[in-house]
Amino acid sequence: MGLGIRWMPNVRGSRDWQTARQNDRSVLPTDRPRTARRSQIMIGSSFIRRCLGATLTAALAFSAASGAVAKDWPTGPVQIIVSYSAGGGTDRQARLLAGPLEEVLGVPVTVQNLPGGGGQVAATAVLREPADEAVILATNEPDLSMGPLLKNAPYSRDDLTVVAVDVTDPRLLLVAKDSPYKTFDDFVKAAKENPGELTISASQGGAQELFAKWLVGELGLDVRIVGYPGGSKAANAMLGGHVTAALGDDFSRLNIRDQSHALLIAADGPSPRWPEAAVMAEVMPKYGVEVPTPDFLARFGIYAVQSAMKKDNPEHYKVLQDAILKAMNSETFLAAVKAKKLDDLSKRAAGEDFKASFDATAKAVAKAAK
Repeated sequence: MGLGIRWMPNVRGSRDWQTARQNDRSVLPTDRPRTARRSQIMIGSSFIRRCLGATLTAALAFSAASGAVAKDWPTGPVQIIVSYSAGGGTDRQARLLAGPLEEVLGVPVTVQNLPGGGGQVAATAVLREPADEAVILATNEPDLSMGPLLKNAPYSRDDLTVVAVDVTDPRLLLVAKDSPYKTFDDFVKAAKENPGELTISASQGGAQELFAKWLVGELGLDVRIVGYPGGSKAANAMLGGHVTAALGDDFSRLNIRDQSHALLIAADGPSPRWPEAAVMAEVMPKYGVEVPTPDFLARFGIYAVQSAMKKDNPEHYKVLQDAILKAMNSETFLAAVKAKKLDDLSKRAAGEDFKASFDATAKAVAKAAK
């Protein structure tokens, strides 16, 4: 990788040029014949050209050496290991990325699915590879943080670094279209007036359930959380009248848009898909609750690598990060984003841009685990 610095010699201000000029004057008194002076000037000019040539040669050699990493690495195929089964959102995005990434890097890019353990199987497989290998983990936050913090994963959260963020899907509190609760305030009021009677369904054992528990806990509500094996079944329980509300995701629950009504969204701002939902960061403070981050426990599609790569081989880390971001901004990738209507949810950003948000979420998760 180059350092981004170009050095051009200031010949007229250089010591060599001044020395050459002084030498020319010392051997060329003003009363010397003009032909002799011209000859000496030509010799002096030749000297300058040689100095320039040597300097440019050195600069080119430095530039070539600096760019060698980008040209010579990765030397073999790039692996993307997906934490979830084939056909899911994370898998589809990883396969969408693979094509443009292959074009950018000039080497084959393969995608492999290793589901299990809430992402632990895939993460462990990535960490078993040499740190400098081009092996990328395609997974989600907060799953990446929840594994070590809540599920006794055989690795630390610090062992993996988010290199790029793809898309986000904020958490959403939904009720059926015919529900008597039209706003989040209606729901909170009813929960306080009828302790123990209201219920919220959520996908069991994951970030949805954790968010639901955090929400009612921070508000001091006596609301029962009912776990289901998957978000779809949790949503169906709400539509069937088995629970009062359901915890879902902004984009993922568009399939029930005409059957449901959103009360709350945990995002930076309103959703164009659910404009009726109150924004969590705006409504919670009036209940005396400070949210860890506006998009707390939102699902982020991310790509991660071993932290050791960034620490020990920062040039390779930068090559991989730049290539992923370039691939995410390719015509093929952007066309797919537009076709899926993910424009406002597509981040296509460096992992460092979201580090503060992910750290705040991890801190809140760790607190909840105690």
